[in-house]
Amino acid sequence: MKNILITGGSKGIGRDLVIKFHNLGHNVIFTYLNSEQSANELVDQLMLSNSRGTVTAIRCDTSSVDQVSSAVTLHKEFFKNLDVLVNNAGVKDSKNSKKAKPFLLTSYDEWWEVMHNNVNCVIVPTKRLLPFMIKNKRGRIINITSVSGIKGNPGQSAYAASKAAITNFSKSINKELSGLGIIVNCVAPSFIETEMTENIPDAYVTQRLQSTLLKRMGRVEEMSNLISYLAFEAPDFLINQEIVFDGGIG
Repeated sequence: MKNILITGGSKGIGRDLVIKFHNLGHNVIFTYLNSEQSANELVDQLMLSNSRGTVTAIRCDTSSVDQVSSAVTLHKEFFKNLDVLVNNAGVKDSKNSKKAKPFLLTSYDEWWEVMHNNVNCVIVPTKRLLPFMIKNKRGRIINITSVSGIKGNPGQSAYAASKAAITNFSKSINKELSGLGIIVNCVAPSFIETEMTENIPDAYVTQRLQSTLLKRMGRVEEMSNLISYLAFEAPDFLINQEIVFDGGIG
């Protein structure tokens, strides 16, 4: 039984991870920001299962040093024995988002808001929780990035830049943590079937999927299976990678 933190766990990929890890018998804490009803419903649902593990939802802006520190203090015994951190929270990639606009039409404030949120949602929890992992000489961190951070995307310069920053942050701390029993990897998905992608215009999705080898979106359970493998089963030799999960769209 392991202790696992999933940030942004009330919806989408994060929600499926919470369900999967809890059903495997692990203790799970997940964060949410605006989806209190979804978070509470998920906890209620899982509490009815036969899993040996526990599940707890925490309202926390993971880009905030103060809020993350308060959450860790409140659940210190859990975090002192943290085994897996999945940094999933952040500004989502969506063509209908107000953040998706050409660079020259994006204000400095809008651009840096996306950078601040996405990068800090990874840096703040990692910085706060790494000392526990170092002390225990164990831990796996999986950071969710995006194919946009690898190849760029029109209208999403800040989003793409933030995801690229997370990748290189991950590669750098891997080298700093060499020999301490901690492994950091990234997963870069493209389109995954969640409520987040339901609002993307069909024409845009169809056009993009024509570039893939499978001609379909990824399934959320496929993404969860990959992250579960990285968290529990992958050999230590699989380290410092950004695994592209895109159906061949790249």
